[in-house]
Amino acid sequence: MIVCSCNVLSCRQIKGTIAPDGSGPATANQAYDCLGCSASCGGCARQVRAILAEARAACMSQCGSCASRDIECAVHISVGHMMDGLEIASDRVAA
Repeated sequence: MIVCSCNVLSCRQIKGTIAPDGSGPATANQAYDCLGCSASCGGCARQVRAILAEARAACMSQCGSCASRDIECAVHISVGHMMDGLEIASDRVAA
């Protein structure tokens, strides 16, 4: 769903600015910076902050793997793939 019409930012993109540990932007302007754009009209700022808070709460309430979450987040998916690669590499070293 498009949240910011001015920058054509989706809910997924905004959630993607929050790291698996819950760190990341706290304000709409910080989220825009992370996504390489800037606020235009500001009409979506309240909704962007709410999405950030929701994504952060989801990260903090989970215990470990992001794979079991319903949150759609490119950062979480990327970290998960990196971790899978590390586990495979460590298996090869141990063998």
